[in-house]
Amino acid sequence: MTFVQKLLRVLPDRVPLPRPRAGEKGRAIAWSTAATLAIVYMAYTVGSAWPGARAAASGAAPSEGHAAADNVLWASAVWLGLAVPAWLLVWVAERAPAVGLRRMSAREVLAASCAVFCLAEAPMFFVGALFELARAHSRALASYSGSSGGSTVLGDVVSSVAAGVSEEIVVLVLPVLVAWRIGEVVASARLRRVGLVVLVVLLTAARLSYHLEYGLAAVPLVPWAVICVLLYLRSRAVLPLMLAHAAFDVVLAVVNRVGVRHGLAAAVTVFAVVTAVAFVAALGLAGRVGRRFVPAA
Repeated sequence: MTFVQKLLRVLPDRVPLPRPRAGEKGRAIAWSTAATLAIVYMAYTVGSAWPGARAAASGAAPSEGHAAADNVLWASAVWLGLAVPAWLLVWVAERAPAVGLRRMSAREVLAASCAVFCLAEAPMFFVGALFELARAHSRALASYSGSSGGSTVLGDVVSSVAAGVSEEIVVLVLPVLVAWRIGEVVASARLRRVGLVVLVVLLTAARLSYHLEYGLAAVPLVPWAVICVLLYLRSRAVLPLMLAHAAFDVVLAVVNRVGVRHGLAAAVTVFAVVTAVAFVAALGLAGRVGRRFVPAA
């Protein structure tokens, strides 16, 4: 059994999609409001990324800067203020497992989060490190590749949590639930397979859309975006994805500071140690609680 298979076994098994708790009218109200909030979220995030995306496309990618803490905290509040109410509204109309909230103990959530970190976040980092090596030796690649700016420690932590929570709601939980409900009335297995491919492509594009200020540096995000969709489709558990995403952003903020002071090799070494700890924790915690998690009723 490969290490990937071992990590996949840490994730909870997917349970059947529960029936909605609200009637058609209640669901229509909840979904229309939630969809509006999600659209505003996407418009805000894509709009914020657009100036950097235009600069990168013209070969004048913005260099990494230091974002003011107030701006970062404000943006984080907007992300959460749009995404979380949308999630709660759909939760009122649906049931907890339908919106990604599986019944899992703290140990189970931590084990699954560590597994997601190793399966989705770590590959993105190491692909990004290879990209950084290539960019360091190519002026043209550097011109079309932006980079993310840091903030204060508080700003980095708050924005990491806000991104981890809000992104998974808007580009995973809500659209995937819509796809699952549509799939319930599609009898053709072939159409379902085609729909799955379309769903993965669309959700990957949606996640990349507000990272376009990175220019070509957004390419390493593609495998991460795809894997996140597949892991959620497999488990129907969103908390591990949220925690892994937030933890990765916090770790990345630390690793970037190490890289600035000591170079790329030191940054990669620090991240490799964190990934090894996550791998051991995922398998160790899963071994204590067993593989199968109890689903919510």
